[in-house]
Amino acid sequence: MFPRTAVEIQHEHEPAFVANPNVVTFYNSGQQYGRNAISPEGDLCDWFGVDAKVVRDAVRTFDRRVDDRPERPFLLPRGCAESSTYLLQRNLFTRVVRGEGVEPLAVEETVIELLDQVMLSTYAPLASLVSPQVSARQRATVHDIETILSQHTDEPVTLTSIACRLGLSPYHVCRLFRQVTGTKLHQYRLRLRLRVALAAVLESTQPLIDIALDTGFASHSHFTNSFRHEFGMTPSMVRTARPSKSWIRNFLIAPSTPAGISLGR
Repeated sequence: MFPRTAVEIQHEHEPAFVANPNVVTFYNSGQQYGRNAISPEGDLCDWFGVDAKVVRDAVRTFDRRVDDRPERPFLLPRGCAESSTYLLQRNLFTRVVRGEGVEPLAVEETVIELLDQVMLSTYAPLASLVSPQVSARQRATVHDIETILSQHTDEPVTLTSIACRLGLSPYHVCRLFRQVTGTKLHQYRLRLRLRVALAAVLESTQPLIDIALDTGFASHSHFTNSFRHEFGMTPSMVRTARPSKSWIRNFLIAPSTPAGISLGR
């Protein structure tokens, strides 16, 4: 599932985490979970339903014990997606929802590609890096930092204000967040704002300068340069390539293709 807004998710018997456009969330069949809104828009997301056998095939590359628990191929509740992967899934949804007549084979193949890329982005760092021990209290603090960064992304936030809200020193906030997430605070927030902006670029006719200002960028050039660096294309290039049919907000496409793949929002 690719979140489009920020929401707190808690799988049964697991600690809560922040789901926002910077992450991908995983759900096994029959997964029990709770959620609490962080964004005022509520919980919005794009989801992909994939046959369990296909999921096990993808996970097996990184976790050979997956066949010992066929009902729970996903052990991790969330992962990450590179910006190229995020752009690929947004473009896929745009094309299908706008009725471009995308062949089922192309949809299925793209979903498999997305699954493969997400597994690689999620599992590869775990295999190649030895992370320092992180306490439950430290993880809870990072959860609080992610919550703050996910709120009001169109408004400026300072390190001092984050530290004050948490009762910590600015140094500790910076060091802990990077230690646990591998990402700097400003990089995390910039990526989040750009992924929110991408949806507006694809789904609306709003002027790009308005999108830039609405998502917290100081100018059109600042937005364009940041967008190009993140996605490899300018906002105008992405918008020009999209189809012109009206956007449908809620949908379920192909409840199950022959490969057991479904898409929805």
